[in-house]
This record gives sequence, C-alpha cells and structure tokens, in this order.
Amino acid sequence: MKKITIILFLTIFWSSCQQATKEANKIQLVKAYVNALNDADFDQITSLFMDSICLKEMDYVSVFSKAEYRQIFQWDSTLQANYQILEIREENGAVRMQISKECPRILFLNEEPTITDAMVKFENGQIKSIEILNYVVFNDDKWDKNRVNLTSWIAANHSELNGFLHDQSEQGALNYLNAIELYQKKESEYLRPPRSSKQLERK
Repeated sequence: MKKITIILFLTIFWSSCQQATKEANKIQLVKAYVNALNDADFDQITSLFMDSICLKEMDYVSVFSKAEYRQIFQWDSTLQANYQILEIREENGAVRMQISKECPRILFLNEEPTITDAMVKFENGQIKSIEILNYVVFNDDKWDKNRVNLTSWIAANHSELNGFLHDQSEQGALNYLNAIELYQKKESEYLRPPRSSKQLERK
C-alpha cells in the first residue's frame, strides 16, 4: 500500500511538472516571438508559427501564408516598431499578455505608445493565432486629428507622397516616415520665434 501511495504521488508530481513545463514553454515561445519582432528577424518569426499566420483584431481576421506575411513584416519593421510585454500569463491553454507598441507613426498619431490586451493560441507546439482583444491605451480623437492634419498637409505640399497612409509595403512605410518628418519640420519652423530686427540686420 505504501509503494502504491509513493507511485501515485510521483505520477501526480511528474504530471504537474510536465504541465508547468508546457505552460512555461508557451510563455517562452511568445517572448521569443516578441523578441524576433524587435530584432526584425523574419525567419525566426515565421518558424514559430504553423503553416499560416492568423492575426485577429476584435472582429477583423487576417490569414497570411508565410510568403504573404513578409510584406506586412517589412512595413512594420521599416516603421521601426518596438514591442514590450507588460504582463504575461498562461490562461486556459493559451497565453494572455498586455503589450505596448511604439514607433514614429504611433507616437505621432497617438502621442504615446499604444497598449493592447492580446491572446496567443497554440497548436502542436507552434503559434496558431494572435488576437488583439481590446485596446487599453488608444486615443481615437488624437489619432484621427493628427492623421487628418498630416494627410491634408502632405496632399497640399508633397503630393508625391499621397497614398502613404494605406500602402502597407516597405516603400509605403518609408513614405510614411518621410511624411511625418516633413510635417514635423514644418511644425518646428512654425513654432520657432520670429527673428528680431537686429538679428535681420546682422544677417
């Protein structure tokens, strides 16, 4: 009877260890994914997914082959996106995390990093899908106002960059960064105090 009790205890202990390791591996997998995003490592990112890459944002679902995902990856990495995991835990076989994201585009439009709640699901030891459940920090009013100001000014002053807003390619990201830089340069010149008459005379 004593031997049976010991065997039963060891079986339960082993099972618990295996489950804990499995959960830890899922969390490490998500951390590896975020690190690969920050390192702009396309091969590492795609190796963590199944055959397709499923990204969800509330009711909006996008499914990409690994080849199709390259364009979105290039757009995001060219925009110099940086991600930081704020909270992470295992939940019902998936991983729930709160993550911040910043890049020149987000800092211009939102004026601070966005923060989202996300759920990562798995299948056969790989990432099956990543879903944004809700936005914790996202300012609709600032985003819309800054986007309208930017696109309107670009249309009036640098029409060669028109279309940057919806061009999710590497060149589109470069155009977006260029548009922001030109707009902010204009803003800084506008805010610069006027020169005095003495300064103008010296010139």
